[in-house]
Amino acid sequence: MISPYQQILEPELWLDINSKIVAPNEPISSSVLPPRKILNVTLPTRTTLTSNIITDAHTLEISSWIDKRKSRYTENNPYEFKLLVRGSRDGFDVKTIYEICDKVSNTVIVLKVKDTGEILGGYIPCELDKNKNEWIYSQDSFAFSLRTTNLKNSILSRVYKFDHAIVESPQHSQLFFGNTLCLLGNLKTDNQCHCLQNSFSYDKPIRSEELMDHRRCRFNVEEYELPKNIVTLPFFFPN
Repeated sequence: MISPYQQILEPELWLDINSKIVAPNEPISSSVLPPRKILNVTLPTRTTLTSNIITDAHTLEISSWIDKRKSRYTENNPYEFKLLVRGSRDGFDVKTIYEICDKVSNTVIVLKVKDTGEILGGYIPCELDKNKNEWIYSQDSFAFSLRTTNLKNSILSRVYKFDHAIVESPQHSQLFFGNTLCLLGNLKTDNQCHCLQNSFSYDKPIRSEELMDHRRCRFNVEEYELPKNIVTLPFFFPN
């Protein structure tokens, strides 16, 4: 049945299609364009972020987690990461994050732990609000620990208790991913940041037990960055 397509086809093309069905060996008058050329072009690898903490390989891994891919991106990152906040540039108090990122969504926070060199972080798909103190609902947020010389494989921890995904509390200078990654006060000096093993809203801890003994349960941050991930359009090539 081709009658449903009559409204979107040109009259001449419509008549030609009908004629072709009735008499398939007869010529038609409509112009038939040649097929599009397929170009074998290698897309350039995007440098997604000038970072003091993470590499392009790290951003590819984070992008894979955002898209919930089973296999990791190895090139051509679909996202551009635009830096919004950097501790050494803008300040280390958690309130700074809320001031600069007010009403901003789809952000990633990465931080380098002092003394251990761990790279911890989390993805915040929802908007932060500098005037609210509440739990944020999210089905897509996650916390992580990235592979470094001291950690053989990255650790991904996804939220499963969606109504307790993220605590935004600018009034108390707090930003929590459940209790899997808890950021408080001045990240550089207050020694209040921590990650608990018995997470109640994310599926696994992101720090190894040997780095979470009683001496290192709480930690300071050497540097942190908070970029926004921006979807980049695919490359298009003319005929």
